[in-house]
Amino acid sequence: MIDLTINEEIRKRNIERCKEKGIVFPTFAQMKDPSKIPAKIKERLKETGLWDIDPVNLFRISWRNEPKEQGGLHGNVNYIEIPKELTGVKARIFALVGKYFPTGSHKVGATYGCLAPALVTGAFDSTKQKAVWPSTGNYCRGGAYNSALLGCDSIAILPEEMSDERFSWLKKVAGEVIATPGCESNVKEIFDKCHELDEERGDDIVIFNQFDQMENYLWHYNVTGKAIEDFLTEEGVKSNQLKGYCSTTGSAGTIGAGDYLKQKYPELKLVAGEHFSVRHSSTTVLADIELKGLETNMFHGYIMSEIPI
Repeated sequence: MIDLTINEEIRKRNIERCKEKGIVFPTFAQMKDPSKIPAKIKERLKETGLWDIDPVNLFRISWRNEPKEQGGLHGNVNYIEIPKELTGVKARIFALVGKYFPTGSHKVGATYGCLAPALVTGAFDSTKQKAVWPSTGNYCRGGAYNSALLGCDSIAILPEEMSDERFSWLKKVAGEVIATPGCESNVKEIFDKCHELDEERGDDIVIFNQFDQMENYLWHYNVTGKAIEDFLTEEGVKSNQLKGYCSTTGSAGTIGAGDYLKQKYPELKLVAGEHFSVRHSSTTVLADIELKGLETNMFHGYIMSEIPI
C-alpha cells in the first residue's frame, strides 16, 4: 500500500527546492482535463519543445498533447483506429498513441505517479537522496526525465545490450547510468544491482521499483483509464459494445486502466497478456529473448494499444 506519512522537515526542503527552480506539480485532474491548466503555464508550453528538460513539461504528462515537437498545447486524446484490412476481424480496434509524451513513452506518467507523492510527503529528500530507476528501458528513461524536471538526482539502471541511442540519451539526463549484464529479458540482473546499491548506499538512495509501486497502477487507473473512456465516448461506443481490454502486463501498471473501465463498462472482459517466454530455462541452457516493442496495451472487441508510429 502507499504510505502517505508526512515528514515535515524533508517536505519543507522539497518545497524550498521547487520554489528555487520554479517547479509546479500538475494534478491528475489537469492530466485528465488539460483545460484546467493555468493560462500562464500554457503560455510557457508554447515556447517549449516536447522533450525539453524544463519543469513546465510536467504539464505534458498527458494523452492529450498536440502532435507537435515544439510549442504544442493540448487537444483530443491521441489514438488511431486500425483498419480492418490489417486486422482481418470485424471488431473495431483502437490504439492509444504514446509517441507524443515527453520521451515518446507513457512511462513519464507512471514515474511521475511514483516520484511526485514521495516529494510531497517527504518520503524522498530531493536535496540529499538519489532516485533509482531500474528497468529494461522506458521506465528508467521516464524516471530520469522526471527527476531532472523535479530537481532530483537520479540513477538509471538498464541492460547493457539496450540501444546505443538509449544510453546516449540517458547519459545526458540521469546523474548516473549503470549497465547490467544481458538484454531486455535479463530483469533479475537489474534487481541484483539494486540490492548491491541498497547495501552500499543505504539511505542515500530511494529505489522506485515499478513492480512494487502502487502509484504506477494508480496513475494508469486515473489518467489512462479516463483517456480511453473519453475517446470511446467520442467514437459513440456504448457500454454494451465494449467487449474487452487486453493489456500485456509488464509491471501491471497499464492494466489499472482496465480496472477503471470495468467500472464504466460492466460487461467488459479484462485480459492480461504475458510473454510466453522471457528467460527460458531448459536443463542448464538459458535463452535470452529480445522484447523491444512488445509492451502494448490492448482491447479486444474494441482494442486499445500504445504503439509508436
